[in-house]
Amino acid sequence: MFGQMKDAMADAAETLRRAFAGLKVTELVPEPFILQHRGSAALAVESRAGLEALATACQEMRLLREAVEGKALQPFHAELCGEAGWARWGSEAKVLRMVALEGGAAARVAVPPLARRATVHGRVEPLLHPGTRRLCEPVSRPLARRMEPGLGFVAAESGLEIMLSLAVPFRAEDIQRLPKGLWMRYSLQLVRGTGENVRNLEVLGLFRIPRKGVADLRHDPARGRILVRLEASALRAPRAPFILARRKDDGSLLSCFVEEA
Repeated sequence: MFGQMKDAMADAAETLRRAFAGLKVTELVPEPFILQHRGSAALAVESRAGLEALATACQEMRLLREAVEGKALQPFHAELCGEAGWARWGSEAKVLRMVALEGGAAARVAVPPLARRATVHGRVEPLLHPGTRRLCEPVSRPLARRMEPGLGFVAAESGLEIMLSLAVPFRAEDIQRLPKGLWMRYSLQLVRGTGENVRNLEVLGLFRIPRKGVADLRHDPARGRILVRLEASALRAPRAPFILARRKDDGSLLSCFVEEA
């Protein structure tokens, strides 16, 4: 019995040893704890001399120095003065007389007698007959003009050919804003579509162009876009994500349409 217990303990010890044999223990050295204290600045002391002795200073008042010495009061002398104004008024005054109010010189003023019956002069104005107007005046019927809708003869084919002959710019999307899983899926489709090693490819940009009707394509690295010349079949074709890449060894361009999940 003791032999079986000893074998069981040995098996348990071997099991624990194997279980904890692959664990890596890393000892962490604690950083030294440095106490940082912030003290107050020392008080500065300024030395000065003792109390100065009191000194008296004599100052002259300028107002009293510039004052003028006043003389003694002069005695009053009485002098008799005569007033000749009233005497001149009696001799030089002039009496004005109103001739119009003198007796015998004015004409008699009397009120004329009023008539017993008043006399009416003038003519009787005829009675006024104002003219009436209807408030609701009849509104004339507006003139109606009719135009037949139609384009007539329009050279649409030539204009469409001219527009299709021009290159249409497509700007690249920001790859950094795409989800990581979606961009990994795009990279896997690019490797499968081109058959190149992902380390030998340099992605120039992700564009959304029509899936059909692309006649010519030119890369503009200065502005981060591509110039695409389209055909008539590209007008109704849906847009799909398009990856343009370059080989690192020879610099040739590779392209591939990718599918969105």
